[in-house]
Amino acid sequence: MATCTALGLLNAYHFYLNGAANGRHDLLLPRLVEELTGAWSAGLLMLPLTSALRRLRIEPRRMRRYAGYLALLPLFSVLHTSLMWASRTLAFPQLGLGSYHYGVMPWRYAMEFPSDVIVYVLTACLVWLLDHYRASRARELRAAQLESALADARLEALRLQLNPHFLFNALNAVSATMYEQPRAADEMLARIGDLLRATLQADTQEHTLADELRLLALYLDIQRARFGDRLQVRVDIAPGLDAARVPFLVLQPLVENAIEHAGGSTRHRLGIHAAIHRGVLELRVRNQDAATGTAHRGHGIGLGNTQARLLHLYGGDAGLALEALEDGSTQARLWLPRRGAAVP
Repeated sequence: MATCTALGLLNAYHFYLNGAANGRHDLLLPRLVEELTGAWSAGLLMLPLTSALRRLRIEPRRMRRYAGYLALLPLFSVLHTSLMWASRTLAFPQLGLGSYHYGVMPWRYAMEFPSDVIVYVLTACLVWLLDHYRASRARELRAAQLESALADARLEALRLQLNPHFLFNALNAVSATMYEQPRAADEMLARIGDLLRATLQADTQEHTLADELRLLALYLDIQRARFGDRLQVRVDIAPGLDAARVPFLVLQPLVENAIEHAGGSTRHRLGIHAAIHRGVLELRVRNQDAATGTAHRGHGIGLGNTQARLLHLYGGDAGLALEALEDGSTQARLWLPRRGAAVP
C-alpha cells in the first residue's frame, strides 16, 4: 500500500499543478482524495488479481488460459471503478467536501477502462517476470543441491572404497604370517578390527591431523606385527598442526603404497612429515629403502582413490605427487589448503 499511496500523492500533485498551469486554482484536497482512493482501490485488488493471474499461468489449455486473461480484465476494471465510486461517495461528506458526483456511471466505467488496461497489463507483466525469476532461482537451487548431493555421494563412495581395499590387503598380510607367526597374525587381526571400527563410525570427510595420526598409528601397528624390527617409522609433525583439517584416512594409502611397492626391499624405513610450505599444508611419506625407478610404479586403488577424493574436496587447491629423490629414495607428497592450522 505504500507504493499505491506514493502513486496517489504524485498523481494528485500532478493534476493540481496542471490545473494551476492552465489558470485554474482547484482545491488540493478533493483532488488528493480522488487520487488516493483510486490508488488504494487498485492496491486492494492487487492481491486477488495476482492470485488469479498466477492460476491462469498454470492452466494447461492455451485457449482457456487466454480467455481467462480477457475475462479478468473487464472484471478488474468494473471492481476498481466501483470501489473508487463507493469510497469517494463515503469520504467526501466525512471530510466536509459535500456529496460526491461521479457522473453517469455507464460512461464512467467506459472512461476508466483504458487506464485499468494499463494497470492490468503492467501487473500481469510484473507477475510473469517475478514468477519467472523465482522459478529460475528455484531451478538453480535444485541443480546446485543435486550437484552437491551427487558430489557428496561420489565422495562417500570413494571414502568407503578404501574399506574393502584396505581389508583385502590387510587380510592378505595376515594370511602370509598366520602359519609362521600366529601371534603376530592375531595381533594384526585385533588392530584391523580397531581400524575398521573407527573407519565405519566416521561420518565426515575431514577431521584433524591429530585424529588422522591416531588412525595411522593403528595401521602401523598392523604392519609392525607383520614386519617387526624391519619396519621403522619416524613421524615429524611441525608444531601447531594438530588441529589442521585433512581428509579422512588420507595418510594410510600413502604409507601402504610406500610399504607394498618398495621394489622388493625387506626393510622399510619410513618418514612421515607435515609442515606448512608456501602457505599450504604439505604431507610427505618417504620410503628411504625404495629403489629408484621401481618404487611407486602403479597408482593402484589407494593412490587413485586419494587423488579423486582430493579433486572432489578441494578442486585444484590440492594434489598428490610421487617423486624420486636424489638419494635414491622415493616419497609421496600431498598438499592441501591450510585450514585449522595454528602456525603463523
